[in-house]
Amino acid sequence: MKQIFKRIAMYVLGLAGAYPTVLTDKRELTELIRKLHPMSPGIELIRLGPTGDGGYLVPNDLVGIEACFSPGVGNISKFEKNCADFGMRVFLADKSVDRPAGFHKKFNFIKKNIGAITSHDFMTIDDWVDSSLPGSKSDLLL
Repeated sequence: MKQIFKRIAMYVLGLAGAYPTVLTDKRELTELIRKLHPMSPGIELIRLGPTGDGGYLVPNDLVGIEACFSPGVGNISKFEKNCADFGMRVFLADKSVDRPAGFHKKFNFIKKNIGAITSHDFMTIDDWVDSSLPGSKSDLLL
């Protein structure tokens, strides 16, 4: 009977836009916000890719990176082109498109999604890296 009353009360309160719950301790919330606050990486950041979606700020420390692995490329490939322009081999994977949006001689595309298992439509990131760069111990970018 107690559970039924509780469900009815929660339903009625939900209709009113009220969702009773245990309050988070103010110290815990402040600590979480502090941990999520942006921090300086101690190295200059550069932008690769387009302004807006598909672009990323990365440390300006790309010398020696052999390859970039980019899962889920969709219809934007400017980030990957910028990586290729830095001399990296670029491995792209996405089952939802037939090819990357752009072309570069350093692009290697596979029409699969990256997931928890390797199957017909999926490949684990370990299997993807191992099949793309067998035995490589170089620096890589994901």
